[in-house]
Amino acid sequence: MRLPVDLMKWMRLLPIAAVLLGFAGPVRGELLPANIVNVALPEFGDHVGSGWDYGLANKIPVEIHRGTGSAGEIRVVQTPREMRLSRAREAHFSVTLGDVRELYFWMQAPRVHGQWHLTLTTKYPDGFEKVIFSRNIQNQVIHFTWVDPGTVLKVKMSSIEQTFKLSKRFLFTVSPARFTTWPDLRPVPYRNQWD
Repeated sequence: MRLPVDLMKWMRLLPIAAVLLGFAGPVRGELLPANIVNVALPEFGDHVGSGWDYGLANKIPVEIHRGTGSAGEIRVVQTPREMRLSRAREAHFSVTLGDVRELYFWMQAPRVHGQWHLTLTTKYPDGFEKVIFSRNIQNQVIHFTWVDPGTVLKVKMSSIEQTFKLSKRFLFTVSPARFTTWPDLRPVPYRNQWD
C-alpha cells in the first residue's frame, strides 16, 4: 500500500516538530563564563562500566580556587556529553570535591522526561559513606546541599517512569557556587527548588 504524497511530506516534518517541542533531539550544555572552568575529564561519559557506572568525572576537584586573579576560578563539573540511564533506569558516577562546604547542582534533559530521582552519597577517605540528598528533582531547577571538603560525591540518577520507550538522557552540573549570569545575560537554570 502506498501512502499519499501529502501524508509522506507531513511524516518527514515529524522529527523536526519533535525537536522544536522538546520531545526529542540532543540535550545541549551551556557555554560557561570566563571565570568558570569545567574540570570534567574530556572522555567522561564515553564508556560505561559494570552496573551502568560512568566512573570518576574529574581529577581536579570541584571548588572555588583562589588563584592570582581577584575573583578566583570556580571549578565545576558539567558532563561534556549526554549521559543515559540503563534499562534498569539508573546511572552512576562520582565527583571529586576539594575545599567546598556547599554544593549546587542541576540537570538538563528533554522536556518529555518528567520523573527523575537523585541520590547523592558522600564517600570519606576512610571509606565511610553517608547519603546527603535523596529526592525527586525537576529539569533545570537548581538544588543545594551541604558537603564535607575533600570527599567524593557519588551520584545516582534514576527514574521510576515506565511509560516512555525512549532512552532517558541528561546533562548534570555540580558547582560550588550559584551562578547568576551566563551567556546572553540570562540565568540558567532559570528556577530554583522553591519555585
